[in-house]
Amino acid sequence: MVSVRSTFIFLFLFILILSTGAYMYISYNIEGLSLKKMVSGASASYRERASSPSPSSVDTKGRETWENLTEAETEQSRRITMLNAYCARNFPKGASKPSRNNHIFIFDKIKTVYCYIPKTGCTTMKLLLYNLEHNETEKLSWGFRKVDWLPSDDKSNRTSGERDVEWIHRQKFKSLEDYSEEEVSLRLATYKKIIVVRDPLERLASAWFDKFVITPERVGEYAFVNRMRRGLDSLEDRTLIDELSKINEERTDNDPKRVSFREFLFAVSHRKVESQHWLSFDRLCTPCKIDYDFVAHTDTIASDIRLFLKQNNITANEDVLPKHQSRNVNNGNVFKDFYGRVPIDEILPLQKVFQKDFDMFGYSFEEDLAKRNENHLVGS
Repeated sequence: MVSVRSTFIFLFLFILILSTGAYMYISYNIEGLSLKKMVSGASASYRERASSPSPSSVDTKGRETWENLTEAETEQSRRITMLNAYCARNFPKGASKPSRNNHIFIFDKIKTVYCYIPKTGCTTMKLLLYNLEHNETEKLSWGFRKVDWLPSDDKSNRTSGERDVEWIHRQKFKSLEDYSEEEVSLRLATYKKIIVVRDPLERLASAWFDKFVITPERVGEYAFVNRMRRGLDSLEDRTLIDELSKINEERTDNDPKRVSFREFLFAVSHRKVESQHWLSFDRLCTPCKIDYDFVAHTDTIASDIRLFLKQNNITANEDVLPKHQSRNVNNGNVFKDFYGRVPIDEILPLQKVFQKDFDMFGYSFEEDLAKRNENHLVGS
């Protein structure tokens, strides 16, 4: 009897220790695991979209892909109305002319103006518009970013005929800077103008993951890390220095080659280190100075693009279009798992930085906070 009881106690303690260890391991790694689910660029992941079955071969019941163009048109009308109403309230017509913005690309053959915003699907859009403008069917290999930086034997995952991802970003796209003032005015008045946007806080998380996690760890490129470190090390305001010191004291690691998510948000909220990868839509694309005709969202980009092409009588081979794919953009993972680990007083300053983006494009800072507050891991 004693032997049986001892065995039972031993098994109970063993299971308890094993369960506790598993729980601690999962808790410690939840940020890394969740981050790997995030997108780096267009919608959930262009790699997932590119490998997804076509809409005709999947069950789309309950999926918000807007294959019904009437519904897509209604949503597009709502987006444009919201943007125009915001601009009418805050920026009277003719208040100022658009700057010679090098983020605004011109595609003369298809008479399209596109303002690219990093981390909103700009790789997808650049490739699509390049193919349409040049009547090509170029494809990208998404097996690894910056493939050309790797030894030749590491390029085996590229299918014959595919370009590496960075190829499209090396192409010379014409921008407003390449035209005279009269030519710019003519194109802005007669071409269709499209902008692709994304929830600002989700975009921030994607930018951090791409530039401060993936790029350093997988590619060995530390330019963004080094630049951020220099910016943070150059602080002179004692209040900001103390605030940053508190953040660093609570870090789980002290690796100087890493920039924590909280450090990144601190730099963005205080505008100490700026980059096109996290600058606001307002600053990159001046939506109230350019009368955009179409607003696409990364989470509905496949349907949005099809509607845009249809409305403008642009013919496209299905092979070059973004694929429909299921994406639970509102499932809260980004907000709970990442922003949930950030104290609320470090998130609130971001509202001021991106308030225009939220208001112009129908996103809600308050709703993002609500997602963050659901079972968040850090007390407010």
